[in-house]
Amino acid sequence: PCQVHFFTETEKGKFFGKLNWRIQEPDGEFFTRDALQKFVQDPKNPAHMINHDNEYLHYKDDWYIVDYAEDGNKEGVPPFAFVYYRGENDAWIGYGGGGGYTRGFQI
Repeated sequence: PCQVHFFTETEKGKFFGKLNWRIQEPDGEFFTRDALQKFVQDPKNPAHMINHDNEYLHYKDDWYIVDYAEDGNKEGVPPFAFVYYRGENDAWIGYGGGGGYTRGFQI
């Protein structure tokens, strides 16, 4: 995989994300980076996760939980979360994307 993320809830409505990613360069080598991000759940919209007030490039990320399934749900769907994100920093305003999170490699 090109990205692997680990999340740890520190208290209700707050968590850290350890985000790891890599990009293959033209010579076949990999450019690898990681970041530790602190998220706070928006009390007015629980599906909105906020990561603002960062020093590095003054970035701000807003993550939105579009859909999810918890462990042991009645439909028998394996747990997952689908996230849409938007952000900005000193170099780029309006980056974004989406992704699916699972504990395994399949959805």
